[in-house]
Amino acid sequence: MHAIVCHEHGEPDVMQYVEIPQPVPSAGEVLIQAEAIGVNYVDTMRRSGRHPAAPKTPFTPGIEVCGRVAQVGEGVQQFQTGDRVIGRCVTHGSYAEYVAVEERFTVACPEGTSSEQGAALFVTGQTAFHALVTMGGIAADENVLITAAAGGVGSCAVQVAKRLGANVIAAAGSPAKCELAKNIGADFVVDYSQSDWPQTVLDLTDGKGAALIIESVGGAVAKSCIRCWSPGGRLVIYGKASGEPATVSGDDLLFGNRRVYGLAVGTVIEDESLMRAAMDQLLEWLGQDQLKLPIGKVYALHEAAQAHIDLESRQTTGKLVLKPAG
Repeated sequence: MHAIVCHEHGEPDVMQYVEIPQPVPSAGEVLIQAEAIGVNYVDTMRRSGRHPAAPKTPFTPGIEVCGRVAQVGEGVQQFQTGDRVIGRCVTHGSYAEYVAVEERFTVACPEGTSSEQGAALFVTGQTAFHALVTMGGIAADENVLITAAAGGVGSCAVQVAKRLGANVIAAAGSPAKCELAKNIGADFVVDYSQSDWPQTVLDLTDGKGAALIIESVGGAVAKSCIRCWSPGGRLVIYGKASGEPATVSGDDLLFGNRRVYGLAVGTVIEDESLMRAAMDQLLEWLGQDQLKLPIGKVYALHEAAQAHIDLESRQTTGKLVLKPAG
């Protein structure tokens, strides 16, 4: 089979499209023939070696896959050959034609869900859900500010927050991205390429600011979020797309009675019951057409390096997806 393999950490060109042996599922694993593969920002961090738990080389990147079960390992009880599934990869990377995934990180994918949507749901959807619900404790009618709102997680978070009754302010880095966020349901949009955008948030909230902020850009954007963060508010940090971490001072917390949470979704969904409850809700919304996962661009598997280049440029919108040949 064909797969992407990194023999060293580095720039996108370290990802090589090569032929390797098809994996055999171990006990407790299912072998999935990939129909679509999700591309996530964490993939770029692991590829470059900037992730705190960057894999040892050689390795195949990727953590999301949607496809059909080709084979089941010993002891697997929930799935059988032919089942359509979504998987989150831990021990094996997903940028391949066949991927072995632990049963506990595999969920059924409805036939009516496209492979691209399926590949966009597990990590993207659960990051949005757990940022808002599990960590953020979102409440109806409160003001929620979501940065990178035109990206994969951000666009999902906008919709989930609306489903849960919040007043959603979507922040993005260009008029086009703001328009996308508006079209998927944001109540208000702000362009953080404009220096006065935190004041706009305050104006939109009658001076109250955002009670909950979902942040993944870091650097200057995160710093500006502090200027429109309401007293008693919460901040959930789940990324740093700018390459610079978010910085919050002790005084910002102390004198505003505020709280900051970090979200590494991979550790949260180690709780299988929590993971499956979130996936059930997300799939229900998706099936009822109450949740849409904008697909920004679909690449052939051998174009994985270009997908990473595009994602790291911060010029993309929606979810990026890879598809194996055939």
